[in-house]
This record gives sequence, structure tokens and C-alpha cells, in this order.
Amino acid sequence: MTEKIEFEATVYKVQTLVDQGIRLTLDLPETSIPQAAMLMDCKRQGIPLKFKATINQITGSKQE
Repeated sequence: MTEKIEFEATVYKVQTLVDQGIRLTLDLPETSIPQAAMLMDCKRQGIPLKFKATINQITGSKQE
């Protein structure tokens, strides 16, 4: 079964770990609480996820 969890997010931080892994921290808006709950449930159940990111072009604004 394939279920999608879709939400908008900004990358807050990218870290390299001692074991050469990478940790990615995302900021989600308040409207994404249901999606965050679904992600937490996947973590609790040990369900692996596959991520696909789409760049959202925002005209006239610069994110830092």
C-alpha cells in the first residue's frame, strides 16, 4: 500500500553525523499538524519512508 503524506516545509538544518549519515530538520506550518502526526506514527511503528521534494517557486520573495 502506498499512501502519500504531503505538506509544505522549509529546510531548517542539515547536519552530518559521526557515522557519515545525514540528519535533515524541517519546519512545517501549523496547518500541517495532521501530517506531522502521520510522520510520528511512522516513526513509532518503524515504517521506512521514501521522500520526494518539489521546489515551490515563490515569486518576489527571498528565503534565508
